Amino acid sequence: MTNINNESRRQIILEEIEAVGHISTTNDAFAKKLFSHKDILIDFLNAILQREGENLITELNYTDTELHAENSYGKISRLDICCTLVSGEQIDIEIQVANEGSWIGRSLFYWSKLYEGTLVKGESYDELKPVICINVLKFNIFTDSSMQEPHTTAKICNMENREPITSLLELHFLELQKFKMKKISEMSRAEKWLAYFSGKLTRKDEATMQSDQILSKAIDIRNSFMKDPENYAAYLNREMEILDYKSMMKQKLEEGRKEGREEGREEGREEGREEGREEEKIRILRNMIANGYKTDEALRIMGIPEAQWEALKAKLK
Repeated sequence: MTNINNESRRQIILEEIEAVGHISTTNDAFAKKLFSHKDILIDFLNAILQREGENLITELNYTDTELHAENSYGKISRLDICCTLVSGEQIDIEIQVANEGSWIGRSLFYWSKLYEGTLVKGESYDELKPVICINVLKFNIFTDSSMQEPHTTAKICNMENREPITSLLELHFLELQKFKMKKISEMSRAEKWLAYFSGKLTRKDEATMQSDQILSKAIDIRNSFMKDPENYAAYLNREMEILDYKSMMKQKLEEGRKEGREEGREEGREEGREEGREEEKIRILRNMIANGYKTDEALRIMGIPEAQWEALKAKLK
């Protein structure tokens, strides 16, 4: 791995901020700070989950983000943002920049741990509450041409009529790379949040959003985030981790390509040797046939397996 010292990495990150004009809104440290403002989190959830009317979210409680393992062999995980609604529904929001693979499995794992926790000892299964996982991703996991929308929702459905059989499981995947900008006036509430997290808002777009109390507040929090020394340090540390991860993956890719080229050269050399051996067999066979041996007799004398006879005969013609 290329060794990049802390000062060099810090400079790379600061130059990127200067070039873009603002920090990355998908930085874990920033996202947690942003969603610590309850009014912003509630607005985001209502937009993404399309809650309105009697289903509108008006209150929530932040909950522990650490999933404890039940034994020494279990996996301990820490969620990004976790909350419980008045209805008892639990919501997990994950912000992910680097594609580490198996993201659907990871989301299901988080869902399962939270779902298990909705049932208190002594309660019946009727008391289980829905768990909703929202994954904000800076990469694509659905590459099929039929799945080009940035927001994908997954539920447990009847395969015949495609209708959900339960509301207990709900997964949302927001693939920011797929989001396509349009006029702010033409965007839905959810699209405005996608525009915010995708980093595709122009200064003109942000000026237009200043009349929106929640989104203008979100923009102001982003712009002032780095002024706090603790926020500054947390942001840089996380961005450095991402740089290290990308550097490691690049090195692994280069090593894989090098190994593949080496294997290819070895296979090529082996194929060349095999072709040379076959050409020598044909030369000897032709000499034997020229000296009066029948083809099958010559093949048998040379000890060539019968399975190879037809192929060699074809090359003798």
